[in-house]
Amino acid sequence: MPFQSNIIVGYGKSHSSFGEIVQGRLSSGEDFLITLPIDMWSICNLTCIKREGPLVINCDLYKSKQVSEKLLEKLGVTKGFELTISFSRNIPIGKGLSSSTADMLSTVRALQEVFGFLLRNNTISNIFIDIEPHDGLMHKSCVIYNHRKGKLLKDLMYIPKYWVVALDLGGQVDTVNFNHNLDFTASSLAQYDLLYQDTLKSFEAHDDVAIAECATRSTEIHLSRCPSETRKNILSNFKKEFGALGIQNTHSGTCIGLLFKREMSIVEITEIANKLKSKYQVPTFVTNTLRLLN
Repeated sequence: MPFQSNIIVGYGKSHSSFGEIVQGRLSSGEDFLITLPIDMWSICNLTCIKREGPLVINCDLYKSKQVSEKLLEKLGVTKGFELTISFSRNIPIGKGLSSSTADMLSTVRALQEVFGFLLRNNTISNIFIDIEPHDGLMHKSCVIYNHRKGKLLKDLMYIPKYWVVALDLGGQVDTVNFNHNLDFTASSLAQYDLLYQDTLKSFEAHDDVAIAECATRSTEIHLSRCPSETRKNILSNFKKEFGALGIQNTHSGTCIGLLFKREMSIVEITEIANKLKSKYQVPTFVTNTLRLLN
């Protein structure tokens, strides 16, 4: 866009995903995950100053800085501007909640506002995959996405209606390192083939209970590969003790979430969160899935 003054401010925003409803690999070799958009956000504030000299980008988050460099290179912007990029977010970092993908996407949207361009979703994916494996947050609904190739496999055109009561089991997980060390047995590949088809059917029926059951099965398969005593304990008690529909796992993160019907009151959900915090002696937080309006 033509600059009317020497300073222009842009703003971008992206939701996050609570881990993955399912994450695994098919017997065809296709890696996939199924996103769960939640009401947690990264907000990018971009200040652009017109100036003499080479392009300068001030940004503390190196992945978002890389995105800015790649996009401005596409636009042919190599000089004449100084950009300062900052963020406000309520997404915990390194917990498997797509924080870095959300930061990168909010950066793209702020740059779009300042420089006046649009990108196709597959172009965004191609830029991101040069930086790291990532979720398909550029799509509005739950999607099946190859996070290692940056490829949309299917837009499910639906978001289940859940409260998510999350437990943070501690530490941080680096997405890149996690994806470098994946190994799947023939048995787990067969399980993912079946689970993939069952999840598709559940989404086609808009069956939130069945989708939650698929998320639980994905957690069970994951725990056979990446054991966690706390996760196993939660898995054995989530329905009987807490009345949850299912378990939502952050397969490359430190959080696990119990899924509840959106019709439950915030008072009921808060009581459950407090009970979980007391029982497992770990931090808890509550969020909910985004509403997809037609």
